[in-house]
Amino acid sequence: MVKNSKYYFFRRLTKKYRLAILNDGTFEERIVVKTTPLLVISIILVFGFLVILSSYFIVSSFNEGGNTTKERQDIVENYRTIDSLKLRIERTDLYLEKVKIILSGGVIEGDSNVDFKNVDIIEENINLEKTKNDDLFRIKMEKKSHGDYISNSYNNMIYFFTPLSGNFTEKYDVNKNHFGIDIVSEEGSIINSIADGIVVINNWTKETGFVIGVQHSDGFLSFYKHNSKILKNIGDYVKSGEGIAIIGSSGELSSGPHLHFELWKNGKSVNPENYIVF
Repeated sequence: MVKNSKYYFFRRLTKKYRLAILNDGTFEERIVVKTTPLLVISIILVFGFLVILSSYFIVSSFNEGGNTTKERQDIVENYRTIDSLKLRIERTDLYLEKVKIILSGGVIEGDSNVDFKNVDIIEENINLEKTKNDDLFRIKMEKKSHGDYISNSYNNMIYFFTPLSGNFTEKYDVNKNHFGIDIVSEEGSIINSIADGIVVINNWTKETGFVIGVQHSDGFLSFYKHNSKILKNIGDYVKSGEGIAIIGSSGELSSGPHLHFELWKNGKSVNPENYIVF
């Protein structure tokens, strides 16, 4: 009896049925589908399995997406780094533009860091008269450092060396747009770096000829112009007193073999005699 009932149930599942879609007016059969309950159940099971499987993948992707927050943080950090590098490049480009102006003997205009009026006021308020103590101190320093100058700034100590021994032909004068000193010496004399640093400029300009620039610590930048030959390349590390060029008369602004020496600090032109004993 049980066997007959199972057989009857199986026959019901495999029994064919006809599903027809008729025209409402003419009762003409439009679509006819022949199927069995077993086929319908199989389709439903397969569709349900696909739904469950797709749901599983969607949930898994969301769970794996927990790292998305970290990835977004990395992206934001990368953007910040790029912005920082872009700003640094822009500042470097501006710095190099100013260096080019300096090399060509020009004046940096519209620079809020360079206020020549304030410089004049400061110089007017300084008492430049020498005293006996000043002379004694100068003699003592010259004996101790051989004419060089030691600058203490916070924890940094810069030892300034005389770039060239010779005679002054023109001194530092802001009013004449002469932002350096001119020193005449024997032909073939070696020009020395005033302090440890890295060569950042090795160039030739129409006005100042062969020029070499050295970046020092504590914001100091030194320029040596009108050379006949440059002995160092960009990127070379030079020590205080090391030869970097040979005196010359290159450039249109030169009237004879001499060194035009400039000293800048934090983007401002300064009088070299305030830092070096020549």
